[in-house]
Amino acid sequence: MTHLNFPDPDFVWGAQAGIGLGYTLEAAAVRLANDIAALRQDGGIPTQVRTVIAVLPHQRVLEIRVEGLTVEADPDRTTVREVANTLFELASDHNIITLDDKPPLFTQRILFLGTDGRPFTAMVGAGVGDVETRPVSS
Repeated sequence: MTHLNFPDPDFVWGAQAGIGLGYTLEAAAVRLANDIAALRQDGGIPTQVRTVIAVLPHQRVLEIRVEGLTVEADPDRTTVREVANTLFELASDHNIITLDDKPPLFTQRILFLGTDGRPFTAMVGAGVGDVETRPVSS
């Protein structure tokens, strides 16, 4: 992120977010992939769930495609909601969102794909977290 030179703005600042070298959208995607792998190893994501992360830099979008869950296997979508919330929170850990008119580092788009490859549910947004004020310089 190169444009965080605001005078003491309010932020939702992800726990693993930062500015400068190594804190680009692409780097956030790599860190997120590592977080997902670690969570899967610890049993925090069902083993049948497969995730693919794509970066759309010109749109400032981090897209997570989720396969392996279906409406037929999870008709009340409990597992789908749990996985969606978990992935949203993990991605939020890498985002920086100002509460003024500046765009966030990225918008996350989580798409759950059915067996036909088409999305059957989605979650889109910037992030969730505590608001803090911090002095930032570029």
